[in-house]
Amino acid sequence: MGRGFARYFSCVAAFACAASVAACTNSRTPNSATATTSSAANDSAADSGSAPGVSDLAGSSAAATVGAPAASAVVSAPVSASPSASTQALAATAKPPSPKASPTASAKPKPSATVVPAPPAPLLVEQLANVGDAQQVVIVTSTGWGTSQATLQTFEKDAGKWRAVYPATPALIGRGGFSANRTEGDGTTPTGKYGFGTMFGQQPNPGVAFPYRRPDAQSVWVGDSASAFYNTWQENAALVGEHLASASFARPYAYAAVINFNVSPVVPHKGSAIFLHVSTGSATAGCVSIAQSSLLQVLRWLDPAKAPVIVMAPSSVVRQY
Repeated sequence: MGRGFARYFSCVAAFACAASVAACTNSRTPNSATATTSSAANDSAADSGSAPGVSDLAGSSAAATVGAPAASAVVSAPVSASPSASTQALAATAKPPSPKASPTASAKPKPSATVVPAPPAPLLVEQLANVGDAQQVVIVTSTGWGTSQATLQTFEKDAGKWRAVYPATPALIGRGGFSANRTEGDGTTPTGKYGFGTMFGQQPNPGVAFPYRRPDAQSVWVGDSASAFYNTWQENAALVGEHLASASFARPYAYAAVINFNVSPVVPHKGSAIFLHVSTGSATAGCVSIAQSSLLQVLRWLDPAKAPVIVMAPSSVVRQY
């Protein structure tokens, strides 16, 4: 008896659950077929006038259970079949199109800055204070007053414009360096601006434009400050000075040019025999010396018609000349 009641209440609960599902489904989605079936069932129950039995409850429960999937189908069918629902679903899931980048005018390239080359540094000859009417200038400079190491440069003016002629070349000057107050025998090279005198050498004329002399046994450059012939070329071997044809001068005086220092007027004790000559590799007694190949270039280039001058001084003061 107890088992029968338990089964009865179990069936009633199942029926109630199925009826609740069906009622919920009918309330959400009315369907004519489902409504007709319910009406028929209610009429049948009313006609019988009796409470449903266990078998009836079981059958109803089974029918409700079997009908549950159909009810689910009834619910889902309109959703899938509804065009508006599909459109809404697609609208909900579709991503909005990315905004198209508005066309912009391409940026015009900025014009590159025009690089103006710096003007070339003026030549050393252009920095000198005054070279007069000289169109050829030889410049001899050193890094200081007391050094015998120097540099010789050559410049020429063509059509009113200066240019360098030969590459700068090493030079040697007096063993005492440069001096602005040279005296006889002090071993210094005088500073200043000077013209060129005669060219000479123990070797034959190499093809220069200046007058060229070859010394002989009588040729003396007088170095006696007490002599009336001080600082001049004389043909008298008895005079005191440098014997220009001496074997001791064979190398330095193979080729040379007189630098017109202390010539007009001649000042006693101021200094004598200042030449531009071939280097022996050692400092001089006051002359300027360079390698023989460079010297021959310079001697052949110098032209008396162009009033050449030589300017000599340390670099720190050379521009004053």
